[in-house]
Amino acid sequence: MRKKKRATIDKRILKAECLRVSPDHSAPLFQQEMYKNFDFRVGFIHQGVVSHVEEIGIPEELGAHDAEKDISIPRVSCFIVLVTQGALHHINRLPTLFKHAVWETVDAIIDENAEIPEILLVIVTDCIEKAIGEINYNQLKSEGILNRLWNNIKSAYGEKYASSDIEIFDSFYEFEEDLDEAE
Repeated sequence: MRKKKRATIDKRILKAECLRVSPDHSAPLFQQEMYKNFDFRVGFIHQGVVSHVEEIGIPEELGAHDAEKDISIPRVSCFIVLVTQGALHHINRLPTLFKHAVWETVDAIIDENAEIPEILLVIVTDCIEKAIGEINYNQLKSEGILNRLWNNIKSAYGEKYASSDIEIFDSFYEFEEDLDEAE
C-alpha cells in the first residue's frame, strides 16, 4: 500500500504569511532576505485573501473564535496560507486568456502603481471563495498538521529569522489593545 503523499505549500506563500504575522520589531532582520525571491504576484493574492478574511470573517468551522490565542492565531494563519494556495491554483486553472490577463494586470498594478480594475477583483474573489469552499477544516484542527504548517510559516525565511510564538502572540495582543484604544 502506497503512503499518501503530503501536500506541499508554496514557499512564496509561506514567506508572505511570515511577513504578515512577524512582529514589527523583527522586520529589520528581514531586510536582507525579504526581497530575495519574494514573488509580488503571490503577495498580491495573499493580501487579497487576508482582506477577504477580514471583510467576510473567519469561518465558524475553523473553530478559531472560541479558542485561545495560541490556537486561534496559528489556525487562522494556516487557513490563510491554504486559501492563498487554493486561490492561486484556481487562477492558474482559468482559461489561458483570463489567466494571462489576471497576471498581466497584477504586474501592471505592481509596476505602475495603477488602480485595481473591478473585473480583477471579481475574478480573484471568485477564486478565493472557491478555495475557501475546498478547505478541510478537520485538518486544521489536527494538532500535528497545524503545528507542522505553523512552524513552516514562522521559519519561511530560515530558522534564524523565525520569531517565537510568544513574540507573535504578544504582537497580536498589542495590536488588539491599540484598536480598543482607538475606538
